[in-house]
Amino acid sequence: MSGLWLNTFLGITGKYIIWLIDNYYIFIVPVVLVYGIFMTIASYNLKRLEKRVSTEIAKQAKELFKHRNAISSMEIIDRIKIDWEHIIKRYSFFPFISQESGLWVRKTNTYNIREIIMSNEQKILMTLERKGILKGQDRGKERENLYLEYFHRITRKE
Repeated sequence: MSGLWLNTFLGITGKYIIWLIDNYYIFIVPVVLVYGIFMTIASYNLKRLEKRVSTEIAKQAKELFKHRNAISSMEIIDRIKIDWEHIIKRYSFFPFISQESGLWVRKTNTYNIREIIMSNEQKILMTLERKGILKGQDRGKERENLYLEYFHRITRKE
């Protein structure tokens, strides 16, 4: 009965894949576990670096607002200078980083971390808003829900 179900829903190729997993699971499971642990540590490394960078961004944005009150949010992002080398040396504990939904890792260097963290301007603005820095600027604007925006982007709803 199970052979009929496998042939019907998975086809001949699926049946062979199930057979391969069933017969060689002793070799497959450790590889999958090591890969999962490796990805978890790399993801945690990136989260730790992101947390430190967000506090550095908030600290520098507060300093910018002390000197100039009428400054736009995009100008804040352009003026923030982060010492990437110092942050990597001090807060990175693993030589690789990975995004949460990523399937592979990247080497921990200034280019990769800057590309991952600074590419999402909405996330930076939301961090500044949560720290109470951009509260007064976007008062008339309705707060965006990034989760719904991402969901609508996937389902292609406007």
